[in-house]
Amino acid sequence: MKNYLIFILIVLCASQGIYSQNKLPYPVIFVHGLTGSEKTFATSMEFLRDSYQLGDINVFDAVLNADNDLSTALLENDVKWENFVFNDKVIYLGPRNYTDNKDDYVQEWTGSSIFAINFKEENIKGASGFFYSYFDQSNQSAIYKQGYALGKMIQEVLDFTGADKVVLVGHSMGGLCIREYLQRTDENGVHVNWIDPTVADGHKVARVATFGTPHLGSNTSPDPTKSDIPDVQGKSEANRDLIWEYDSYTFCNTYPQGIYLFGGNENCIASEGGFFGNSTFYNVDVNCNGSETDDIIGINEGPDSQSYNPEMPLPLNIKYTYMTSIWLGWDIGLVGDGAVDINKQWLYDQDRNPVPLGITDTLLTDVIHTSEGSDYYTLIRGLDEPNQFSLAYTLEPDNEIIGFVTFQQNGVEIDEDVFKLKSGNNNAIAFVFNGESSGVNTIQFYDLNENLIQSKTITNFIDTTIINIPANDDGIYVKLIGTASSTTWENPYKIHFIPYVTTEMPNYNNASVSIFPNPSNGICEFSLMNISDCYIKIFNTNGVEVFRSEITNQKELDLSFLSNGIYTIKFDFDSGSLIQKLVIIR
Repeated sequence: MKNYLIFILIVLCASQGIYSQNKLPYPVIFVHGLTGSEKTFATSMEFLRDSYQLGDINVFDAVLNADNDLSTALLENDVKWENFVFNDKVIYLGPRNYTDNKDDYVQEWTGSSIFAINFKEENIKGASGFFYSYFDQSNQSAIYKQGYALGKMIQEVLDFTGADKVVLVGHSMGGLCIREYLQRTDENGVHVNWIDPTVADGHKVARVATFGTPHLGSNTSPDPTKSDIPDVQGKSEANRDLIWEYDSYTFCNTYPQGIYLFGGNENCIASEGGFFGNSTFYNVDVNCNGSETDDIIGINEGPDSQSYNPEMPLPLNIKYTYMTSIWLGWDIGLVGDGAVDINKQWLYDQDRNPVPLGITDTLLTDVIHTSEGSDYYTLIRGLDEPNQFSLAYTLEPDNEIIGFVTFQQNGVEIDEDVFKLKSGNNNAIAFVFNGESSGVNTIQFYDLNENLIQSKTITNFIDTTIINIPANDDGIYVKLIGTASSTTWENPYKIHFIPYVTTEMPNYNNASVSIFPNPSNGICEFSLMNISDCYIKIFNTNGVEVFRSEITNQKELDLSFLSNGIYTIKFDFDSGSLIQKLVIIR
């Protein structure tokens, strides 16, 4: 008879008391809208930080008007994301901590789950003074610039966290910034902003959620036409890009559609000049290349469609959610959140199905546009983990993350979250679940061909399952199924896994030992076969001996004094020794 030794390669830390900081499956980057800043999401980010112990909030400052000239929009001159000197003054950009006072800024990151980009010049150290500030309307700059800057931040976050991908959350115009990053291609069809445009997932984005985004435009801000409306926001590059339909312009030979959104020639909305002419926008260089007479490819299909441009599509390997709102206080003949009409807050086909089809859902709430960034309840629902195998979040060994059981589209209570567990060359894993009051009631394991391996009902809020990895696979899928309630979103589950390898042990006259239960709460029994007397030594993961004792067959030991974790137990007897692993979880 052969005995086998199971070596657990990675340390298991139980979720209660051992992990001082929780993690989301991927870092989340919050992207603010017109005239906003990282503070748009202050309430929500602080809730995530404090309620779920997700660690420090990190900010990435970028300037989008670095030449301080509103009449030009050249990308290479305007977009800066690293420290530079302007008028003999150092402008501090890139990573920093999250704080109200610029004097308290620390130019580094420490947390790993919560990030926010900031384009607002007043929040940038060195960019503002007592009587003036540099880089006016940085947070009202062209969406072309925003998408480019977002790509720089994504690369920084990936480098800092070691994550494979990020999750993007955009409020208002921030959702269009995200789409600009994802969709924009050059004349050869190459994605100009992606981290790696040579591969299908080179965008490095796992999830996108937008809240109150004018996907089909917004005419809430004024269009500075013939009357030369004295409104600085109305003349901004961002407002120029957000407007879905301009008023009449001499140079527009066709329907005066929003050029950034639906395409057209920049010159269409150029200033007509003269005493009675219109000054329109500060500039009409939509693609920020120094020319104002270019034909622009819109991110949407056209003014008569409600979908994205199929010639420059949204990637189909990302999960999307449109968080929308109808605020009853907006009584101007439109239905929406106070800034964006409800029918323009999402993309859909002729049958009003959200697009891209099959990987997109919607949520509806009732908050005003300016409060959407603070609506953390809707944001958490919008960030729900994907339920499709093709979009499964990937987990590495010993990477404990939290997830949520939330209501689905149309209030559906059943929530399914799918993860891919990468086991490498190991032929078994231990999957550890901790989810008191999380709503999870079933865990299912699938091979990489999506065939069910095992399904189990969760009766205890702590559960460990040993699963063999099918031959030729380098991992498995796990699906967590739960029933949402009004409180499950407040009680995230925690999951991680540990890889095993199995190696042959010497045959000491068929001697064997077993430990049960394993995992244990600290009270356990040792069963000895073909062993009369035995001494045990217990070591922690640092190799330090923490306990020793003599045991006999069916001996019960109280090890409750040991902390949660994995321990190595060496059994010494007359003919040799055996080693086992004990997992203690409470």
